Amino acid sequence: MSFFHPRQNSVLQQGGIAVIVNTQEDRLIKEAKHLHRFLGEATEKPRHILYFGERGIELKTPEHINHNGQRVDFTTIDIRIGAGNLSKKQPLPKAIGEHTTIVDATAGFGMDAVRLAMMGYQVVAIEQSPIISAMLRDGLWRAVRIPEVKHAIGNRVRFIESNSVEHLQQMKDVEVVYIDPMFPPKRKKGALPPGHIQVLQSIVGYDSPEQTQALFEVALQTATRRVVMKRPTHAPTMSHNSVALHEGKLVRYEVYRPTQNTK
Repeated sequence: MSFFHPRQNSVLQQGGIAVIVNTQEDRLIKEAKHLHRFLGEATEKPRHILYFGERGIELKTPEHINHNGQRVDFTTIDIRIGAGNLSKKQPLPKAIGEHTTIVDATAGFGMDAVRLAMMGYQVVAIEQSPIISAMLRDGLWRAVRIPEVKHAIGNRVRFIESNSVEHLQQMKDVEVVYIDPMFPPKRKKGALPPGHIQVLQSIVGYDSPEQTQALFEVALQTATRRVVMKRPTHAPTMSHNSVALHEGKLVRYEVYRPTQNTK
């Protein structure tokens, strides 16, 4: 059993992550070995277990080690074109517009990236956390084993394990950069975010305003058409010069003109 602390440059949560490998599947063993580069000695009781088993890679708690855990599962997406979250009438695709090449600079559990791919966009999704990146690769591997899901995704999404600020500076011909920072919850008492968001927050922490600003500035220099920033409706806009706002019930998508787009 090994322990891992969340990614650097984020607000770290208390408690380590233990890794348990209970499989002979080569791809999962390879992922476990890849993560081993980031592992340290056990120094505290883990809050989470990263479990490699017959269901793929799951996040569990020590108290529920024998129960199913949280995993990346793209097969839960309704793949009917124009239905539900694949409708281009939703705020996010409306914010992106008719442009086709998207970089999701904050992949998280990858649902936005895969939904966009299912809508027909070409998507590169960047995730810095080695833990979440391994879960993304596992989720995509399992998803494309189902023919109809593989057809819906259509090789239009690629996950990259990297620092977005650094990686964006190496990219060219990116029409849209999409940013969905991990925001702290509202200070006043209210409903908790969905379970998968709570798990993600406990692993990667929250993005500081300085980190979000740095990513935003690099995105403005990289994108050729627009930068789309997701923000909670209660938060101020990222900048004063947005060219469009697309609001939902809890979040809004702010659209900004990139630095190199003078039209």
